[in-house]
Amino acid sequence: MTLRDISALLLTVLIALGIGAVTLAPPAGLPSVPGSDKMHHVLAFALLALPAALLSPRMLWAVVPLAAAFGAGIEVVQPFVGRSAELADWMADMAGLAGGASLGLIVRAMRQLQRQRAINF
Repeated sequence: MTLRDISALLLTVLIALGIGAVTLAPPAGLPSVPGSDKMHHVLAFALLALPAALLSPRMLWAVVPLAAAFGAGIEVVQPFVGRSAELADWMADMAGLAGGASLGLIVRAMRQLQRQRAINF
């Protein structure tokens, strides 16, 4: 494993822990945050996919299915902590994963293209 792989893995795990803590906390203990619930799901799971996409794209083969299962697991557990489970939340998670992975891959490709252009001059 390279340093980039380890960094991507560590960041992904830390972000997942943060998502888990926020989504499984009793709703009364959370501060109000602007934006819709679905947008929060999209943004959180986009952030979850970004480290792998930017630093170690080959990890996306593992990160995306595991993150999808993580999102589904959260929805299954939420009713036990006083929150509601919604299929639409999980679908927003999947949209965030797709968007975050895509954005990360695009940014990575653009950075590589810039480096190649700089070398050719």
